[in-house]
Amino acid sequence: MKKLSILVLGLCALLFSRDASATIHGTLGACVGNTSLLYDSTSSGPSTGGTWSSSNVAVATVSSGGLVTGISAGTTTISYTSTLMVTSTAVFTVNPAPGAISGSTTPFCAGSSITLTCPTAGGVWSSSSGVASVSPTTGVVTGISGGTATIYYSISTGCSSSFVVTVNGVPFVDSLLGASSICVGATGTITCTTAGGAWSSSNTSVATVSGGVVTGVSAGTAIISYLVTGACGTGLRTRTVTITSTTSPGTISGTGTVMVGFTTALSSTVPGGAWSSSNTAIATVSASGVVTGVAPGIATISYGVSGCSGMAYAIFTISVSAADCISGDVLFSGSPYYGMVKVWLIKYNGSTHMLYAVDSLNAYASGTSAHYSFCGIGTDSFRVKAACDSSVLSAPMGYQPTYHTASAYWSAATVVYHVTGTHDMSKNINMNYGATTSGPGFIAGDVTTGANKGTADPIPAVGLLIYCVNNTTGAIMQQTVTNSAGHYSFSNLPVGTYKIYPELMNYATTPYTSITLTSGSSSMTSASFVQHTVSHTITPITSGVQDMKIATGSIAIFPNPTNGVLNISWGVENAGMAEVRLADVTGRSVFATTADLGATAGTTVLNLNGVAKGIYIISIKANGLNYNNKIVVE
Repeated sequence: MKKLSILVLGLCALLFSRDASATIHGTLGACVGNTSLLYDSTSSGPSTGGTWSSSNVAVATVSSGGLVTGISAGTTTISYTSTLMVTSTAVFTVNPAPGAISGSTTPFCAGSSITLTCPTAGGVWSSSSGVASVSPTTGVVTGISGGTATIYYSISTGCSSSFVVTVNGVPFVDSLLGASSICVGATGTITCTTAGGAWSSSNTSVATVSGGVVTGVSAGTAIISYLVTGACGTGLRTRTVTITSTTSPGTISGTGTVMVGFTTALSSTVPGGAWSSSNTAIATVSASGVVTGVAPGIATISYGVSGCSGMAYAIFTISVSAADCISGDVLFSGSPYYGMVKVWLIKYNGSTHMLYAVDSLNAYASGTSAHYSFCGIGTDSFRVKAACDSSVLSAPMGYQPTYHTASAYWSAATVVYHVTGTHDMSKNINMNYGATTSGPGFIAGDVTTGANKGTADPIPAVGLLIYCVNNTTGAIMQQTVTNSAGHYSFSNLPVGTYKIYPELMNYATTPYTSITLTSGSSSMTSASFVQHTVSHTITPITSGVQDMKIATGSIAIFPNPTNGVLNISWGVENAGMAEVRLADVTGRSVFATTADLGATAGTTVLNLNGVAKGIYIISIKANGLNYNNKIVVE
């Protein structure tokens, strides 16, 4: 019990000690009539729970929340007593305010002045706004514009007195609304929301005005004025009125030619008229002046305006020609697409066996489609292709470049046989949408031109674009190009079934189809092709691929896995010198050498000590031999 009492006394002493050190914070001064908020050091705002007091309420009073109000010049002691009955004090100073400002309270005009005075010397004058300015030393106030301004007189203590002045400006007159063209002998009305003004006409021989009603006297123009007079000047608004005895249909502008199925917009310098066509079988025109070509021929477009002398017409000749266009929509169905789409018009040159773009355009897709149109192209055969900014080739999900109607490859595209004077419409391009995923799969191969003829080696096809396509979805999963040896590879493919498609303009490709990758068999390393330069075809090599045993003998590698020494055992007739290469799973060559397989059978040893640990594809190529297998270096 004794220890508990000591502990309680200690805590109380600590609390009293903390509170005893508390001080009053805030601005310890104010001008007469102004306030200042004080608080004790244990609070970040107005103190609560304690009691505030002032030693001289004739100088300053203090509220229960610590808000001090200056009453008269002098000093007073402000005290704060906490709930633990500990009192903190601070001296508060109230500075005198300058005497009251004297001057005229009558509104005065902009440009004129009044003089203000203050009985306290040594102060500086200032103005709150641009309505009026004031001399800092004399108190002369000059009106600048209509409104009110507060004029201050400040002394060295920072205290000030204020005085509000009112400045009258020139009367404001609102805009004039109403008639701007009136027939001779007719009337029109002009209105203004500002009351009390007087109307006048600059030329009464052309137009007169009374109460805002304008009467046309003769052809010409007159300026109608509305004048409002006030104590500080006059405000004026004007409106020009044209008096006419005729009707003007204005002038028609626009393009004088349009193709069948297309539109062109016309416009007139005079509003309010009506459009019509002399031959709607040739061209029609809408109420807003949009002309649509219907059939080849000539049509006259009229624009009629009703006026002082009745109806008047302006005419415009439209020549409608037969359409010479290919048009359609680029359609997006897999996911909404917003952005620019590039569309190409492609022709084939039979003599050079080359495809080339004869025209292209950019169209904006607003979610589901983008429209394109190529015109004036003449009789020929064309292909149309589109691509957008975010395709499956450069993003995890997106649209791959596609030909009309839905082919990713030029040789499978639908050819548009266009004849001059016709319009091939709805040649739509259905963009293919797909998703790129990853996995353990690896596919590789080679593309060569020509064939092995005993003594001559095949020529590598360098820089050839190769697609890896998902057989199920049709999506292009990856793309690459063959290297200087004609070799390509795809890695990180998910398990599934694929086809490999070399794409070369002017060559028709037979894809390498139905390559199935599983978790247990995730690589295919000999999906190879031959490019035939005479027939302009690319065909797969399907014989002898991935064979451990070939028609003329057998080959084996051991041990596998290997710690750096690999044996190659063969029984192959007339193989000769062989190229031996190791590639990692990305297709990058990490080891290359040659081996003499000239004997009918034998074993040779490869030293792989410089090869890092990992999984590799070993390739052995010789006359009549194309062997590939996976090895593990430990």
